[in-house]
Amino acid sequence: MDFFRGLYIIPWSKNYISISLDVLIVAFLIYKTYTTLRRTRGIQLLLGVGIIWISGSFAEYLGFELLEWILTNIRPALVFAIIVLLQPELRRLTGDLARIRLLRLFFLKPTFDLDPIVEAVRIMSQEKTGSIIVLVKDISLKDISENAVPMDAQVTSEVLQTIFFKNSPLHDGAVIIEQNRIVCAASYLPMSSSVEIATLGARHRSALGLSEETDAIIIVTSEETGDITICYEGEMLHPVKPLELKALVSSLMAGTRRSKDDSLRKPKEKDTGVSI
Repeated sequence: MDFFRGLYIIPWSKNYISISLDVLIVAFLIYKTYTTLRRTRGIQLLLGVGIIWISGSFAEYLGFELLEWILTNIRPALVFAIIVLLQPELRRLTGDLARIRLLRLFFLKPTFDLDPIVEAVRIMSQEKTGSIIVLVKDISLKDISENAVPMDAQVTSEVLQTIFFKNSPLHDGAVIIEQNRIVCAASYLPMSSSVEIATLGARHRSALGLSEETDAIIIVTSEETGDITICYEGEMLHPVKPLELKALVSSLMAGTRRSKDDSLRKPKEKDTGVSI
């Protein structure tokens, strides 16, 4: 309640430009937080914390001393609860902030030769070979690649097919490609916590989870159906035809989006291939 009382003493007639900027920045942060959490279980926790916080203010205003004492002692612990329980969502939020176009001027522009990647995906799709190929853009995946099998190999269709061959020791995981080099294989990606994809298999949930936290482009082939899926910015495009794969990835690399008719959508099939 102190916050709302304080609004009456703000000198609105002075420094109105800085006050307007302050309000806009706070509104932007609230909007980004909501759009990041709205499809996750974190929104339920945040709503619960908000209810407790507001209840404490109303208890103080209405003179409920016992309830006020309980909530007043609980509220400091809520900050630590948010930090601990919302770690995946906080990483995703900071990743979204890093995607602002103005900040991209400070990043090295990614370069890829898409032909061998598209060829490998086409063949693996025909043969129903499960795979996950991660194309790194601006946000580094060093924390993930450090826990994978290092390679530093040239990107060729043959190498990618060999890695994801069913009996290969490296097929159970994702390949990370950065600056046209295969950085590592057998990478374990963060699972998405979105409640809307509970029916999907581990391969698609992992690809979507990484796309929610970074600006990487993830190409998935299903071991069950052979369908191609692209995950980007927390969304899925499915199914993707082999002939349109290169053009679509190129447009995502350039930061352009498709029309509303070709909007990103969730896959209906469940990928029950090898989990990663």
